[in-house]
Amino acid sequence: MQQPSPHHSAHRSPTSAFPYFPFSFAPRAPWESVHWPSWLTEPGNKDLVVPEDLTDVIWFTIAWAVAHVLVVRLILKPLSRLLVAPPSQPSKVNQRSADAIEGCTSSTTSPPRIRQRPTKSTSPPARGTHSSGSAVSSSSKRRLSTSADHPPPPADNRYKFVLSGWKFITYGVSTAIGAYIIYAEDWLLTPRLYWTNFGSPGVMTPLMKLYYKTGFSSYLYGSISIIFFEPRQKDFAVMVSHHLVTLSLMFLSYLWPYFRIGCAILLLHDLSDPIMELAKMALYAGKTRLADALFGTFALVFIVTRNWIFPFYIIRSVFQYAYDAPHPTLAMGISVRDAAVAGLCMLELFHLFWASLILRMAKNAIVNRGVGDDARNTE
Repeated sequence: MQQPSPHHSAHRSPTSAFPYFPFSFAPRAPWESVHWPSWLTEPGNKDLVVPEDLTDVIWFTIAWAVAHVLVVRLILKPLSRLLVAPPSQPSKVNQRSADAIEGCTSSTTSPPRIRQRPTKSTSPPARGTHSSGSAVSSSSKRRLSTSADHPPPPADNRYKFVLSGWKFITYGVSTAIGAYIIYAEDWLLTPRLYWTNFGSPGVMTPLMKLYYKTGFSSYLYGSISIIFFEPRQKDFAVMVSHHLVTLSLMFLSYLWPYFRIGCAILLLHDLSDPIMELAKMALYAGKTRLADALFGTFALVFIVTRNWIFPFYIIRSVFQYAYDAPHPTLAMGISVRDAAVAGLCMLELFHLFWASLILRMAKNAIVNRGVGDDARNTE
């Protein structure tokens, strides 16, 4: 009988069957022809099927891209035409609310500042004055006059409605799976159980694998869009750093047996995001009061989940229940536990940064009886 490949023999456990992914496959020959590091071919998570459970993330990311095209074309664009006024008609959007709600978002996605603002008009120099030793040409004067007479067109709220609608769907799908895990399994609300029997085969269920693959691929697809396709905002560096840290932590917790706390972190990050995107959809549809109520709900959920539950229950559980347990070493004596704690603390710093922006805009709303401009656009 032919012996199984040494890269694959240790990870064909019964719990790694594919009831949720009958399409799982991986190119076997290229995988086995490359000398991969041992932490990738023999991960600490004994419930992984290598390489299928790793390459599935690629297929899920491609599936998100295909779904994006179909959902936008078949559902969101027709819905935007039904609910949102066209650019040729006066907009019902409260611009003060739009300034805040468009710019204030959770750390998983920072939407682009799409609404175009009139550019500052530049007064032509007085007659007889020179610029760089030469008089202003007549063509330059014509360009200045054209720019002043024809300001940029108003933004298309239908486009922004579609953008927020897609993000609402992606966050909603991941949140729904996380909520079902709370119902189906008994450990998600108890941090002590995150570390019970971790590393033992049979602990990671197919449902948890589905959650990981859906959430990780959604983050990966969103990160590609933010870096390469969406306009950049003032907090671009913070936003990209947050995505990279989150993806790294998810990948580490997937390879090593830290997937229970990984699921908890993913759920906490997902809870506030659908509310934020729904608030923006209501705003673009002209439902300002509903948008304001949803924005207040988002702010409350964000601060509770990211700035209370995350540090005092998630990060604290590492020190309470797992700090003295044996953990594999990455490099230079740094253990997976130490790297994970550093990444979690970095995430909390990002959460505090965004929470400060939310509180600043909430203060402006109370003092000025209206939500002010996006705090990230102030220099």
